Amino acid sequence: MAKVLGLREQRVQFFYDTDFRVTGVVTTGAMLAAAEKILFAAATPGDLSLTNLPAPGQLTSDQTFLTFAVRHEVNFYNVNASAGSSGTLATVAEHIIWTLQSSTFQFKVSEKIEFEGPLTMTPAGGGPWGFVSDSTAPLIVNGEPASPSIYVMPLPVAITKRQGIQMIEKKFNLQNPAGAAINIIAAINAFPGGRLLRAYIDGYNTRDVL
Repeated sequence: MAKVLGLREQRVQFFYDTDFRVTGVVTTGAMLAAAEKILFAAATPGDLSLTNLPAPGQLTSDQTFLTFAVRHEVNFYNVNASAGSSGTLATVAEHIIWTLQSSTFQFKVSEKIEFEGPLTMTPAGGGPWGFVSDSTAPLIVNGEPASPSIYVMPLPVAITKRQGIQMIEKKFNLQNPAGAAINIIAAINAFPGGRLLRAYIDGYNTRDVL
């Protein structure tokens, strides 16, 4: 489809990539937690549950981006409330949390996607939030409903055409002066329940009009 010369479209759209999104003990593969992982650089487009970056490590040639916020979404919660899960969801909290974490949306106008991403980024962007352990019927909502909980940069970070995008995620052991340190990476990979870690850049995306 030919673009409209001299006309650019500006939209509010975040981009994201995933460190891990998996359940059960993991020993190999892309969802294995590591001491350092560079997100966005090797993103593989096509699976919205993992990323919506249009090309590995960069925006496509017609796009620029003003980053007004950097966000992270982290969640650890049971699947079937036990190790060695059969893959089913047992409790109300499990159903709510993993439905939110496993759903994405696309807002399409005419022939173009105008806004897309994980369900947890609308409206609050904080992921599942509520009270679980003190209630047999827990209240879980989609992010804490308070705008001050979301940090916004006072000045945007500009990303121009074909600039490389990287989010360098590092994890360190939890030191214990009274005993051995806890290996955070090993603890993440050995967690029997479900877990997710995503990174976001949020702001204004400018692209050609087709």
